[in-house]
Amino acid sequence: MKVLIIHNVLWAHYKSLIFDELQEISHQNKDLSLLVVQIATTERSRLSMGSLDRSGIKYPYELIEDGVLEDVPLKKRVTGMLAAIRRFKPDVVNITGYYDLAFWVVLFYCKIVGIKTILSNESTAGDHQRKGVKEQIKAFFVRQFDGYFNFGSLSAQYMLDLGAKPEQLLVNKNCVDNKSIRAIYDKAKLSRAEKQLQLGLAKKNFIFVGRLIPFKNLPLLLEAFNEALGKSKGDWGLILLGEGEQKAELEKIISDNNFQGVTFLPSVGWREVPKYLALSDVLVLPSYSEPWGLVVNEAMACGMPVIVSEKCGCAPDLVQNGKNGISINPYDGKSLTDALNFFIENPTKIEVMGRVSKEIIEEYTPQKVAQEMYLGFKRCLK
Repeated sequence: MKVLIIHNVLWAHYKSLIFDELQEISHQNKDLSLLVVQIATTERSRLSMGSLDRSGIKYPYELIEDGVLEDVPLKKRVTGMLAAIRRFKPDVVNITGYYDLAFWVVLFYCKIVGIKTILSNESTAGDHQRKGVKEQIKAFFVRQFDGYFNFGSLSAQYMLDLGAKPEQLLVNKNCVDNKSIRAIYDKAKLSRAEKQLQLGLAKKNFIFVGRLIPFKNLPLLLEAFNEALGKSKGDWGLILLGEGEQKAELEKIISDNNFQGVTFLPSVGWREVPKYLALSDVLVLPSYSEPWGLVVNEAMACGMPVIVSEKCGCAPDLVQNGKNGISINPYDGKSLTDALNFFIENPTKIEVMGRVSKEIIEEYTPQKVAQEMYLGFKRCLK
């Protein structure tokens, strides 16, 4: 079984781990031969994060453009993908998304020559407005595939809405590097009090991790946090870890309303995020829309409870209300205030619910996702 995966950028740590695990499966099961075609090295938004260390990549790959994804011309993308397919002669091709016209060309080439195709889908019906001719075109594209790898149950349902068959849903989960994240977190936790003092943080903290942009719903988080603090005497703070276009607006909201206890910290790479989670107690992701929300995986891998918007793709899969976290309505400030207040008033629940988070996230590892993909490839070829 020869599998060719077409992916957008080489710089994608968590995806690389899955590809590495697939390569490990190929060593154990001689019926799998793997090749990953990466369109480019990185995206423009990642250029400020430093250079990519390729020494740890274990899976076999070809790189169409050693540069920025946005700068790769359509013709070069198409010719690079088709050339790899002709050389490798795969039995199945996994295409990552439907946003690139080059993927459409590859899909129909594969159909003409009889190669099975699997679509990797991150989207859900709720992460954007879905209507009109665009959805009809997308539905036509989606129905051409033989199988689907989805980021969760909401993502899978969206494929069904667009015409996929239930038996074609091969993977329905997403993952991060649980083991490495937990190790970094555990080490950082040892100096938690010292670091909190250094940064002027409260003893207990909620934390948001991500870009400071409108769809993250941060003005509501600020208002809800302020209201929750007003109902309690607990020593709690709110950390906003990230940068973005809305930062000045958020700072003005805090200043105009004299909100207390909010700390802005600059964005960091994934290896640094657990160090800040170690200064915190509960993750909050109140977004109006998220295809998944990998930071929830990261927090759960660290043994933290989570407050997550029901519009985040991961919510129905990772958040068990009252057990490891709380799912909230991002349009209802009281819903978010009540969730924050629950943890302020019940600090003993944090450790208990955090343990449940760790148990749940054990089913969402690179090893398990890779194994499900391997079995999915085999099912697709039957």
